[in-house]
This record gives sequence, structure tokens and C-alpha cells, in this order.
Amino acid sequence: MNKEDKKRTIINYLINSPGYIQAKELADIISTSSKSIYRLIQEINEKAEKRCILSERGKGFCLNPHFNSSEILEENLSQSAELAISPIERRNEIIKDLLIHSPYSVSVNHIINKFFISESMLSVDEKHMVKTLNKYNLQLKRKDRTLAITGAESNIRMALMESMDMLNINFEKSASIPVNLERKDMNFVNKQISIIEKTLNVSIPYPYNINIVSHLYILILRFRKHGQHSDKENNFSNYPDNFIEQSYLRVCDIIIKNFESYLSTTLPEVEKEYLYRYLTSYRIEYADDLEDKRHMYFPKEIEELADKFIEKMEGKLVQHFSNSQFRLDLMKHLKPMMNRLKNNIFIKNKLLNQIKFEYPETHTQTAIVSKNIIPTISDDEIGFLTLYFAREIERNPRKIKTLITCTTGIGTSELLRVKIEKIIPEIEIIDVISTDVIDDQVVHDIDLIVSTVAIKDFNLKPIIVVSAMFNKNDQNKLKKFIHNVGVKYE
Repeated sequence: MNKEDKKRTIINYLINSPGYIQAKELADIISTSSKSIYRLIQEINEKAEKRCILSERGKGFCLNPHFNSSEILEENLSQSAELAISPIERRNEIIKDLLIHSPYSVSVNHIINKFFISESMLSVDEKHMVKTLNKYNLQLKRKDRTLAITGAESNIRMALMESMDMLNINFEKSASIPVNLERKDMNFVNKQISIIEKTLNVSIPYPYNINIVSHLYILILRFRKHGQHSDKENNFSNYPDNFIEQSYLRVCDIIIKNFESYLSTTLPEVEKEYLYRYLTSYRIEYADDLEDKRHMYFPKEIEELADKFIEKMEGKLVQHFSNSQFRLDLMKHLKPMMNRLKNNIFIKNKLLNQIKFEYPETHTQTAIVSKNIIPTISDDEIGFLTLYFAREIERNPRKIKTLITCTTGIGTSELLRVKIEKIIPEIEIIDVISTDVIDDQVVHDIDLIVSTVAIKDFNLKPIIVVSAMFNKNDQNKLKKFIHNVGVKYE
């Protein structure tokens, strides 16, 4: 504990203690000497406009009643030390602690001492935490100076999964383990991931590996805090036989038995179902050469869903997505995505803002189509879907079907064709014609008209007027049009 933390602990203790407190009692709390307590209190008072801590011989120390306790914490000490974490981070940490202990309560004094906050600050935090927990159908309850989170075990796990996302677990270097995790437990969990991958002959890519590690570690945390939870939730008896994927069920059996041996207990049947939900909700990569044949095993509803997405996105982006490899890749994403939505499993998309910036039109249209097909889909899932369509567009960029019209002669027109095709490969010249013969039939399948003269009273297709020599300014106008219609220009 550094000096500023010690000062905060002293003030916090005085805030929550009636009457005077002896120096020795304060010294015991922060493991220092009584002489150090006098020095620390002197420094606190020196940084305040007026003495905020009073002393009286034989009695000890107390807070000046004319000071607001929250002001003492927030203003007087903020000049000499920054808060270790932001209010949002603090609330998330408090929620995580309460979730791990749930349904048991945690002392209010423990919370305010751990995070160096006042009672009034904790009251403000509680209001924010209630809103956060509402989206998981969980309740924050205060009773007899304790706080507890109550609700269904599956919802507690879901909330913990999101809070565990802050753990930066490095899978490439097994020695890199977050300091707040026990090395023994994490080594055991990482071993289970290897068993899952070897048993299923798969690779679990990022960020799904992080989520599964978090889920398995949460199992240990929950058990260590309060033993077995009651098995009142759904289990495999509620699944139709033809719905269960037997290979996943077998590996769940193996992993749960390993956990029972490691924890020296018998886990409820629902733990197997929890693991099954997560495994079937994540994208995996098969290690063998049969992967391309596996698409025949996709449920009919997933095939229909993929076809619906492809049809709608082709219409929105005027782009072809109807190739077999893209359809297969999309189905491999949609299948676990639909399981996530069904099981209320949340995956944070850390690239979401970057995706919106890099692919604004593709993201906008993906969001419109996704919300129409699946109204409950999250923004994070829409971001993942956007990447699939953006990748396909970059791999197979759409050609802009273009008609060249000119009145200066066929030779000039052909020269313009050659220049455009050479400089801007995204343009596909369909034909070169005279402006005299242009009509709605001629431009039926055309995306763009490039003309050396203005065409009056013609609004059927976009028209870009350029010079016959196709100078830099003309080139920039055409490149800008390509960018606006969603074709990336390099």
C-alpha cells in the first residue's frame, strides 16, 4: 500500500467510525507505526484549506464535522494522487466481486475499504450498478449493511463472462497469467482447452478461446466461494435427441469429470449443459481435410438463413455473394451465432468502432438487413457479420458497369476507354456510344455513364462529365464515385 492509499484508508476509516480513533488503531489497520500515522495526518491537513482531521490528546483523531466527507476524499486528496481506477472500472470490479460471491452477500465496509470510497460514493455506484445488472435480469439487494446480487445462475454466469473479458490472457505464452488468477487453476483450465481441441480435432480461435477459458475459470471461482449451486435450471432432458451434437456431448463429459476430480466434488448436471452451450456457440476450425464436406450437416434453417442474408445483402450493396465458399464460411459463422443468441451468450466485439469507420456503407447495410431478419441481434454480432461481407467485397471487388458516351469521334472515345481501364481497374467498360442514341433501354444494366459532354434531362443513371484527355481532376471525380458506392479503391 503506497502513501496515498494509506491516507485514503485513514480518511475512509474515520468517515465510517463514530467518535475518536486512537493512532494505534489506525496504525494496525494499515500496518505501520503510530508515529507514521501522525505524519500522514499532518500531510492530509496541509493539503486541505482547513484542517479536515482534528486531534485531541488522550482521545485520538476524528473528522472535522464542518467538512463534507466526500469532498475530503475527492478534492483534498485528488491534488496529490490520481484515483487508481475510474468510477466505471470501480463499479465493474464491485459487480464482479458480488457476482463471484452470489447469492451470498458482501459487507459494505469491505467494499468501501477495498476501493477507498465513502458511503455516499457507494450509494451513487449502487444506482449505476442496478442499471447494469438489469440487462442480465439480476437484482442488487442491500440488507443489514451488506450487498448481494441475486438471480438465475445462468444469468450470473453470463454477467461474469462479460466482466471476465478484461482479463488479457496470452495463449501464446502460457507463463503469461494475469496476477489476479491463481497459477494452478489457470494451468488446469488451459489444459482443458487443449483436451477439447485434441478430442474434437479442432482449433478454437480468438476471441472464443478467451470466452471458454473465462467460463471454465468462473466455474472454479463460483465453487471455491460457495460450493455447489442448486441444480434448478434446464439440463439435457429438455433437449430433443436430434438436436444434441454427440461429439460435443462426449467432450463435455470428459471436461466435467476432470473438474470433479480437480475440485474433489460432484458437480450438478447443469454444469455439463453450460459447457455444451458455450462450445456450440463458438466458431471452431476443423484440423482435418474434411472441413469442406461438413457443410452438408448444417441444419436446414441455417442454410435458409445464409441464403436470406446473401440475397438481401446483394440487393443492398449491388454485389455478388453467391459463391459456394462464401456461403459455407457464412454458415459456419451463423450456426454458432444463432446458438449464442438462443443461449444469451455475449461476445464483445472490440473492433466494432474500427469496423464502422473502415466499412461504413457495408456496416450500415449489414445492420439494416440483420435487424430485419433477426430483430434481437446485438451491435457486436452485426460487426462480426460485417467483416464477412467486407472481406468478400475486398476479395472479389465489384466492377462498375460503365457506358462511355462521346461526340468527338470514335477515336477519342476509344482513347478514353483505354485510359479509364488502365488507371481505374474497378471500372468495366460495357460499350462506347454516341450521346445521340442514349435511352433507357441502352442503360438498363449500366451503373454509370462517363461522358465528354453534359447530357440534358437524363436522370436514369449517374453521369460523370470528363475531358477527352481524362486528366487528374477527371480521375479524382471517378475515384470519388467508386468510393461512395462502396467499392474500395487502392
